[in-house]
Amino acid sequence: MAKLWQPSGGGGLNPLVEAYTVGEDYKIDGEFLLRYDLQASEAHATMLQKIGVLTSDELATLKEALKEIGELWEKGQFQVTRSQEDGHTAIEQYITEKFGEVGKKIHTGRSRNDQSMTMIRLYTLAQLREVQQLSSSLASAAMKRAAADFKDLPMPGYTHMQRAMPTTVGKWLTSFASGWQDSEKLLEGALAVLNQNPLGSAAGFGINNLKLDRDETTKLMGFARTQSSEMYCGLSRGMFENVALQAMSLPMILCSRFATDMMMFTQQESSFLALPDAFVTGSSIMPQKKNYDLFEIMRANGKVFGSLQMQIQETIVGLGSGYHRDLQCTKKAFVEACGIVTSTLRLMQDVVPALQAREQNLRNAMTEDLFVTDEVYKLVAAGKPFREAYSEAKADFFKRKAEKEAAGAAKHAKKS
Repeated sequence: MAKLWQPSGGGGLNPLVEAYTVGEDYKIDGEFLLRYDLQASEAHATMLQKIGVLTSDELATLKEALKEIGELWEKGQFQVTRSQEDGHTAIEQYITEKFGEVGKKIHTGRSRNDQSMTMIRLYTLAQLREVQQLSSSLASAAMKRAAADFKDLPMPGYTHMQRAMPTTVGKWLTSFASGWQDSEKLLEGALAVLNQNPLGSAAGFGINNLKLDRDETTKLMGFARTQSSEMYCGLSRGMFENVALQAMSLPMILCSRFATDMMMFTQQESSFLALPDAFVTGSSIMPQKKNYDLFEIMRANGKVFGSLQMQIQETIVGLGSGYHRDLQCTKKAFVEACGIVTSTLRLMQDVVPALQAREQNLRNAMTEDLFVTDEVYKLVAAGKPFREAYSEAKADFFKRKAEKEAAGAAKHAKKS
């Protein structure tokens, strides 16, 4: 199949070049992004009719065609092929082949550059809003459980993976809830930056001899404003996706750290917390095993997410202004990263309400060593300088510990 950019009767593209340069771009468009391309195309067609490029009948035909493609896509019956390179070409070719000459007009005033940017921008805003909603819901669920079920339940606090000071399960869970609450603000900031319409910037230099109404498409697609500098539209490709992932990184990092805590607190040596059996897996060889695999995957996904964000950042660093095909390579990483953070947050919506605390194990773990710092401040409250109080409490603790160990050893020796 001839490319949009190939002259009539031109030779075909070397199949190795085609496979290498197209990569998985066509699959990503076909699976994740086509709905947003259709949304942008309808807005663009409506604007073209407003400025006189299309007739009312032509607009009606295009809307019918775009609706038909959307319905086929929802059923899994509209495919984007490698030879088409992307969803933009697939849409235009379908309309032209089935609905005739009007299909040749839909690209008027557009480049595949701004078409792709607009599609990705709409997808990005949808993903940011979903992550924001999921973070808010997760924060609320965690706050509710911390207050209602775990507020005064004692728990050892840890630093350096070692027992440190007393805390409560409620305070531990509230710390994560507070982070997910802050995520909402960071995501709102990203939404404020990204919520601008690049459609009509074409290849990054606008369109001469045809006065597009870019504010009309802004209104039709629900953007907050038009991205007025056409060259900045081009510069923002990749950069805006990076900004979005930076904002999404806070809830993702929090989930990965929660996962590490859960792995520590569910192991048999502590068994402070647990989840129902529906959340754990088993072993193919050890019948007794209950594995919290979800948290191992969650911990790893925190790192995978970060690597995908850095992949995008490293791809755009040093690129000059204007479009570069390098930017195509940011699409797969971006979609994959969005999938990781949304699936993680959705899973956490089930984890937090199901969280169980082993009260007796927690209370048994509240041993003397956790309260040594409290002893320091009792001495400080009595008027002793902090450093003297610190040294005195430390000496007293290790003296008592040595005496207990000696007594235990003597008792053991006597039994022997």
